[in-house]
Amino acid sequence: MTTNGLYAFYGSLRRGMENYLHYQDGLEYLYSLRLQGFRVYSLGPYPAAVKTGNQSHSMVVEVFRISKREVAQSIHELEINAGYYFDTLTIAGEQVGIYLFKSCENYREVSSGDWVRFFRKNAQL
Repeated sequence: MTTNGLYAFYGSLRRGMENYLHYQDGLEYLYSLRLQGFRVYSLGPYPAAVKTGNQSHSMVVEVFRISKREVAQSIHELEINAGYYFDTLTIAGEQVGIYLFKSCENYREVSSGDWVRFFRKNAQL
């Protein structure tokens, strides 16, 4: 977990998605951006992102501040128990937490890098 409460979410914790709705009282949306060097994959109902380091790969994230320690702890446990690992990256000069997978070779890539758009489109099929 981070000391400044900043986290980048790319999937179910983005605004309007299932886990966001569950935790929204403890999340303060700050801004959205496209991060280079990551690929997003579909695990079915949830995504996983992998750090590739390749600047041609990118994903959409929303950066939030979590001010309630119990919310940060609950999200951390949710992510770790689902197989993600915690990492930090620097965005706009600040340390930001993110939950990633080590690899996703056997899963479908979300080529747009935007899980919310992909999920909503495929939920209609």
